[in-house]
Amino acid sequence: MFRLGLDSGFFRVHYDLETEAERRRLAGTVALFAAAVGALFFAGTIAASGPLARVVLDADAPDLRRLIVIVAADVWLGTFAFVPLALLRIQDRPGLFSAFAVLRHVVNIALKVALVMKGLGVAGVVWSDAIATGVFSLALLPILWRHAAPAFSWRLLAPALHFGIPKVPHGILVQALNLADRKILDLFVTRAEVGIYQLGYTFGSTVKFPLSAFEPAWQPFVYAQVRRPDAPAVLARVATWAFASFLAVCLAVAVLGGDLLVLMTPKNPAFWSAAGIVPVVALAYLFHGAFLLGSIGIGIEKRARYYPIITAAAAATNVAGNFLLIPRFGTVGAAWATVLSYAVMAGLGLAISRRLYPVPFENGRLAALLAAAALAYGCSLLAPAERALGLLVKLGLLAAFVVVAGVALRRRERPPEL
Repeated sequence: MFRLGLDSGFFRVHYDLETEAERRRLAGTVALFAAAVGALFFAGTIAASGPLARVVLDADAPDLRRLIVIVAADVWLGTFAFVPLALLRIQDRPGLFSAFAVLRHVVNIALKVALVMKGLGVAGVVWSDAIATGVFSLALLPILWRHAAPAFSWRLLAPALHFGIPKVPHGILVQALNLADRKILDLFVTRAEVGIYQLGYTFGSTVKFPLSAFEPAWQPFVYAQVRRPDAPAVLARVATWAFASFLAVCLAVAVLGGDLLVLMTPKNPAFWSAAGIVPVVALAYLFHGAFLLGSIGIGIEKRARYYPIITAAAAATNVAGNFLLIPRFGTVGAAWATVLSYAVMAGLGLAISRRLYPVPFENGRLAALLAAAALAYGCSLLAPAERALGLLVKLGLLAAFVVVAGVALRRRERPPEL
């Protein structure tokens, strides 16, 4: 809400501008407007900290109000960082981008250790977040200074807002989709079971890491290709390789995640029941990756209004699925509701994107990859119960999938008709 989706809007509009002067003016405009709007939201959060504490934390006390204000300060400080970070992505400078990310995390972790050890508790955690974000944003200011003009242009801001504002309800609905299962589970099962579900969900959702690493590079690549006559074919080919990578990670998490969970909790066998959640959640995030790849036409054609429509349908599916499946299947039902919701998101994203900007996805290769992954996972369920031998068999299956995937990716395929 603080950013009004301008991080996405800036990124998309930048690629439509012809001159460096216009791009500098856009960067300056978005940075100034985002800082001003963020300040207003921050002031509003301070004024409403009491009601927010009652709604969010179910209590109202000066310490709780202070926590909310510090978190809001962290978010506001972050609004100064998104334009220079986008510029680093646009300029294809992953090394510097990663260096700044490492700086932020190192400062944050060091502060957390120091402040929590001093007895500040939760306050120490949120203070460390805010201070690290402040240091991060200050470190990025020279990039903004070099590549942004101190100017304001409504003509440039308007299309950025037009593309970005629909991302606000989209982001809120994604959060609702991600958190609804635990809230609804709490109505039907014990809090201990919710905790075990959360443990399995955490292991399964590690599929997000390659998605998070890929997305910052994918968007600039897509927008940079748009003006090429062969852009659809190029995007289809890269999407196949990216999906193969996501699929390999998903398969590894599904096959080995449960074993890793058991190995990491050797003295807590009550946690081991969470292993069954891991492959289901991994599948859900594979669908999330499919949405990331299949919905590119929405961004290319700047039809951002479709994003909240898609996520509203996915969130509704998630809530309905949880209420239908949890009473009968418990925590496993909650995990499958997440799969259904992300499948709806991927399907709608692909259908709408295909109508806006058709991409000839390599359906034969994608089907072969999915079949190989399904076969490998099915065989892993038959692995010996003895842990060492079972792990050896599972690693062999993963290696076999990599070989098969390599063959599928290298063979020639006739592009499908659009």
